[in-house]
Amino acid sequence: MGTSSHNRSGHHDRQLDSKGRFSLLVDWRPPSGESIYFVKVKVEGIPALRVFTQRAFDRKLVDIDSADEATPAQRDRARGILFGAALESKVNDQGKLTIPKALAESHGLTLPGALRLVGRGELFEIFTPENGDAILALEEETRQSDPAIAAMLGF
Repeated sequence: MGTSSHNRSGHHDRQLDSKGRFSLLVDWRPPSGESIYFVKVKVEGIPALRVFTQRAFDRKLVDIDSADEATPAQRDRARGILFGAALESKVNDQGKLTIPKALAESHGLTLPGALRLVGRGELFEIFTPENGDAILALEEETRQSDPAIAAMLGF
């Protein structure tokens, strides 16, 4: 299994430097030269930056193109919205990813400062440490209160 198809998992704390760079976990790095895409989202109502690998971004485009319930105009609009919302970047040769200052600050991150990475399989999300704690608590609450999810997870 190639690096770009690794599943990113767990919660990891990292430090942003004054230029918005942080060291990405080795197993989470895409192949050299491959793009990643930042998209501002809300997860359970909590602000996050979703970071798509090239493979995850391409899969999202395929999902849009194969949405049977959508009209061709709606699929075109959804593709346009996705491209308009995405900010393309690359991991540098030292394994660092840069969050542009305006994007980081609009997300509540401080430069320099801390951030929390949360693995989501082919993609990952970036939270402030406080929001990372909040999403962890919400996911634990969901796991404990939703029998269907608890059964699927088996823990």
